[in-house]
Amino acid sequence: MNKRIPMAAIAVALAAVSTSSFAADQGAFFINGNLGQSNYHDSGFTDHTDTSTSVRAGYSWQGSTTDFGVEAGYVSLGTASGSVSTNNVTANYSVKGTGPLLGVNFKYKFNNKMFLSARGGWFHSSLDANISGLGSQNFHGDGSYIGAGVGYDISSHFSLGVSYDDYHARAKIYGIKSGESIGVFSGFAEYRF
Repeated sequence: MNKRIPMAAIAVALAAVSTSSFAADQGAFFINGNLGQSNYHDSGFTDHTDTSTSVRAGYSWQGSTTDFGVEAGYVSLGTASGSVSTNNVTANYSVKGTGPLLGVNFKYKFNNKMFLSARGGWFHSSLDANISGLGSQNFHGDGSYIGAGVGYDISSHFSLGVSYDDYHARAKIYGIKSGESIGVFSGFAEYRF
């Protein structure tokens, strides 16, 4: 007998139990924004850091100690830059990462209004490369993101906190698959309605 069938049945049963328990609880739409510093993890750049911003909106099913939600948004990861010199000629180059995202999030709430959060999902990355004297070109691909944070519920509608997110940008550059890992430390604010 195929062992995948019982495992699939268990997964469906657990999902049904979880869904029914969240269905009894209150849900809320939310919007949140992050402002922080990005760090391109690539030794080819001499300036790895820049300002990063993101905005997310979604819906969260709220329980007494845990929340589970879906989110969609857009992130701007700032610009990393460098230069290369050959034959007494110096060329400056830069890459700016941006793109929409779609994922899920989870929150564990403590009695003192503090919480831990986690999120992850799909990131459609756009890498805008610019080389001095040659111009710029945009490359796209499907990557991912994952993050964790800690925060405080100021009220039932408003939260503040800090988080770390890791974005895996992917693109096909002149037929070659390429990737870039960008980490972001940021502060965030969230409003639920």
